[in-house]
Amino acid sequence: MVESRESIRLILPGEVDPQCLGDIWDVVPGQQKSSALVFWDTFEWCLWFGTHTLYSADTTYSLTAGDHGWLDAVICHEKAMGLRRFWEDFQTEPLRSMLKETLELRALTVVAEGRHHHRCDELRNEDGKIVCRLEWTSVSAKQRESDVLKRYCQVFPLRGYEEEAARVVEQLTRHGAVTHGDGPLQVLLRHGQKEPIRYTLRPSFGLERNTPAREAVGRIVTPIFDLAIRNMPGIIDDVDTEFLHDYRICLRKMRSALNLVKNVYPVAETRRMRTILGELARQTNRLRDLDVYLLARNEYTMLLPPELRPMLKELFDDFASERKRELQQVISALRSTAAQKLLDEFAGLISPTHCHGPSINAEIPVGQLVFQRIYKRYKKIRLLSRDISWETSDEAIHHIRIECKKLRYLLEFFTELVSGEEMMETHKLLRRLQNRLGEFNDASVQQKSLLDYWQQKQAKDGTGLGLGGLVSILYQRQRQVRSQIVDALDEFCNSSTAGTFKNTFKRPLSPSIIDSGQEHIQ
Repeated sequence: MVESRESIRLILPGEVDPQCLGDIWDVVPGQQKSSALVFWDTFEWCLWFGTHTLYSADTTYSLTAGDHGWLDAVICHEKAMGLRRFWEDFQTEPLRSMLKETLELRALTVVAEGRHHHRCDELRNEDGKIVCRLEWTSVSAKQRESDVLKRYCQVFPLRGYEEEAARVVEQLTRHGAVTHGDGPLQVLLRHGQKEPIRYTLRPSFGLERNTPAREAVGRIVTPIFDLAIRNMPGIIDDVDTEFLHDYRICLRKMRSALNLVKNVYPVAETRRMRTILGELARQTNRLRDLDVYLLARNEYTMLLPPELRPMLKELFDDFASERKRELQQVISALRSTAAQKLLDEFAGLISPTHCHGPSINAEIPVGQLVFQRIYKRYKKIRLLSRDISWETSDEAIHHIRIECKKLRYLLEFFTELVSGEEMMETHKLLRRLQNRLGEFNDASVQQKSLLDYWQQKQAKDGTGLGLGGLVSILYQRQRQVRSQIVDALDEFCNSSTAGTFKNTFKRPLSPSIIDSGQEHIQ
């Protein structure tokens, strides 16, 4: 007999078991099995929100599609001994490629654990013919395996006996079975009081154009500060490099918000908040540099001819050793009383209940204040772009990169004040320009770092040859990107984009708005 392609999944009430079918069909018990069940996902719940589920049962990892948390509809699987943390730890190509696209640099962590109990029965009619197969499964918590959290039944009709299988489903439904409900993962998550929450570094702030500027900046900084705190345990546990990356982005964004929207807090308090954020960021500077180099290890190696690739081994071994030492220093710093005091002080300063003194722009409608800043920033980029060419110095390109970053933060913070269609194309052009500027800066910084390493180590001939080849390739990459920057600037600064900025952001500047002081951003 051949199974029909369509199966029917049912969620069972606690009292329903195979015996409820015994009056009509002969139930032939099959093999029973119980296995540990572990569900995996990332800090960002990449798989959950990508409508995939990764679970391991005994020694097999399985990736499923469709409804969250069900164990059927397996796309691919892999037998594996030992822990798999990143997509590259898997060996089979289908699993590697699918997880690479979804996980990127994120590590897998356990999100739920339990036990899976499985039994496969056959139903025979009065003629002794098999009419369908049934898979009875249940899920229990890891701590108390005897306490079943949910029971399921999957009905697999045999070809030619679909009507008989429909009667089986009808009989189970009479006893309280339903076709819709929580899968094993949802059940275990609820039992563990966990809820998948979308993670984004671009939260909504609930701003309107007439929101007072101080209130608006507070609404921006507060959720970003919360995101920074959420990332700290991942840094301390060294789960993956994205925790440190996002933590530093949050610190930089908060400094930028306080710096780009001026005079909404008293000067001394603004300076203190920015100082705190700067101190916290400096604690992790070197660790982030090392992460960047080690993440690029395969890329760097493949840039060189095969005969030179082994010569970089010493470089990356040294970086890996230094990273271990640097990580311990960062962990100590983050756990220190001094760091906690800084965090507590900053939290107090941005608290809505904190009594700030007066400042000139505190009550100005944020739209009026910020639109002028955005338009002014864009005009400055247009002015600087006129001098960018093949001969432009690295410092000048770095300067325009910083100006573009300031503009991007302003647009990101206050995107709620502008309709989506109005600026969509402009955002795309700015992202393209920033990507090119970022590539240029990375190549410049990496060249300098590699040359510094060579001088400090007084590298052997072989290592020096490999480093020299890599620096040369990075230099050529930098020259190539320079021409792409010129093209991207032309697009971003053309008359059409300029018209969009003018129509959207140019507003009469109120004489009460004060714009003073120097801006700093890294």
